[in-house]
Amino acid sequence: MLKEIFKSHLKRWLFLVTGIFKSKKNLLKQLRFTIGEQYENYEFDLKSKGEKTVNGICYEIYLYEKGDFKTLFGLPISRGIVLLFNADILSAVYYRFQGNHFEYLLNEINSYLPKNRRMVINPFIAYRATCNLDTNTVLELLVKKDENTGISIRNTKYHNSSLS
Repeated sequence: MLKEIFKSHLKRWLFLVTGIFKSKKNLLKQLRFTIGEQYENYEFDLKSKGEKTVNGICYEIYLYEKGDFKTLFGLPISRGIVLLFNADILSAVYYRFQGNHFEYLLNEINSYLPKNRRMVINPFIAYRATCNLDTNTVLELLVKKDENTGISIRNTKYHNSSLS
């Protein structure tokens, strides 16, 4: 009897864990870039936009120019995709959209995440939601003062603030 109960719990746990990884993997596939990737994977598709130092760490800022990725979740990306590298390691990615698409993007992103891992809306900041994709990577959705929407994926270990 205990053996069957254990098997049942183990099957549910494995289903939950594999569901989380599959959901995250599908979301990362949509987002196209993975924090921790090497600069050399994109070096011929990037245009340098300078450097910025945040919390004592220098980031090389690049605009992704390949032209093969112009929409995200069906919305056109405005002003390009910005990638930040530190020591040739991808540390942050920023997507920007014209206008306020907070609710739409929140629903789209959450559709890829398990219910217990969905984006949480910050009650103190209107139009801001975050979720941790893993222990060092955060996904953030926000509407800026100019009423445009942005998505960022960043390494929280070194990169704790928004740049755009």
